[in-house]
Amino acid sequence: MPRHRSSATPLKAAAALFALLGAPLSAQQLGFSAATIEPSPGIRITGAGPLRVPIAVRIRRGYHINSDKPNDPYLIPTSLAWPSVPLRVDSVSYPPAEEVKYDFSDKPLSVYSSRVEIVTTFHVESVPADTGELRGSFRFQACNDKACLPPKTLPVRVPVRR
Repeated sequence: MPRHRSSATPLKAAAALFALLGAPLSAQQLGFSAATIEPSPGIRITGAGPLRVPIAVRIRRGYHINSDKPNDPYLIPTSLAWPSVPLRVDSVSYPPAEEVKYDFSDKPLSVYSSRVEIVTTFHVESVPADTGELRGSFRFQACNDKACLPPKTLPVRVPVRR
């Protein structure tokens, strides 16, 4: 006796495939980042005193990130943090920002674009033992001239050479 195939199963499979392929994936779901941390060549800790550590950030063309001091309180500032390093952070110096007027804002925004360098000055009291790298975090919100992406945090790693 011939088997009767239900047309519901292929229809369900086609609907699931359409939903999967037809639904646009957000930039965040695809792992997109409008800013990246350039690999650090590393540092050498030779003794007590100040230690300057530059971190270079590359920002994709067509995007900007808010500066460390955005012009509006609702904008998320760029920040570089070192929560668990064996050195004392004396200062984090951000570059001067660009003031750029966009159609969606009544006043210019304080932003970074292209490439920026953020310099952290650590105070070294003594050379820490067994420090293979300094680990920090870089938080930012990227936007283009039409919309902003959700805030993102990237890991920062600076090798310590002996």
